[in-house]
Amino acid sequence: MTWSESNTSVREIEMTKAEKRKKQRQEQKWALIQEIQTAHQSGKNISNLAKEYELDRKTVKKYLQLTTPPLIHRRKRKTPMSPFLNRVIELEAQGHTIPSIDSLLRKEGYSGTFSAVRTSVEKIRRNRKRNDPSMLEHRISRKQLAYWIWTPRHQLSEKEIMDLEQCLESYSNVRPIYEMVQDYREAIRQADYHRFLRWLRHQLSDSKQPFYPYARRLRSDLQAVKHAFLLPYSNGVLEGQINRLKTIKRMMYGRAGLALLEKRVLYRL
Repeated sequence: MTWSESNTSVREIEMTKAEKRKKQRQEQKWALIQEIQTAHQSGKNISNLAKEYELDRKTVKKYLQLTTPPLIHRRKRKTPMSPFLNRVIELEAQGHTIPSIDSLLRKEGYSGTFSAVRTSVEKIRRNRKRNDPSMLEHRISRKQLAYWIWTPRHQLSEKEIMDLEQCLESYSNVRPIYEMVQDYREAIRQADYHRFLRWLRHQLSDSKQPFYPYARRLRSDLQAVKHAFLLPYSNGVLEGQINRLKTIKRMMYGRAGLALLEKRVLYRL
């Protein structure tokens, strides 16, 4: 999920490692050119400069005519990504993630690597930031949003609440899911069985409801769910002990006998 807002504190976009190396090479080349120009002004001719710096005479002559750092123009190689660049720009603008862009491109005939797709998308995003540094772009991952949807509102920070509200406003289809999850969580927290039943009936009312398969699974074992709401007892401790015993048994399978198994089980107690 993405959205943009005005950035009051505009800062320079950090360069990538490749861009830093390119800038460093350009600075070194310009320093060499200035050094050659200074040596020529001191009386050295083009032939001596070419021998000293191991350069062609034409190159030295070209350097002597420069008054500003030279621009490096390299012909771009044709890659499997080249025919799909416009399509990548279109999909990225629609908010697709890098894996989804890669999947869609392959359906359209792309046969290159995933890293090439990632590099192209990152370059598009970086150039957009440079072209409009006054706009601050926010990106929220699905994992982060899922955490906010499940977590009670009072446990979120002010910044998280603001970002969550922005997501709910920007993507209207998320708000009903958020309300359903919070209603379900509150029913469990308060042990309100009737509220849970209302939530369950609502989910089962239409197969297009987001939690319809989950609600069907709950209904298939409704008696146990009801006991969990209404009774103060729980078999959680028993299930934990069974899981521990099975884990110990699998660790020792084929390596030890019952005597050692008994000692390991009792040692934990």
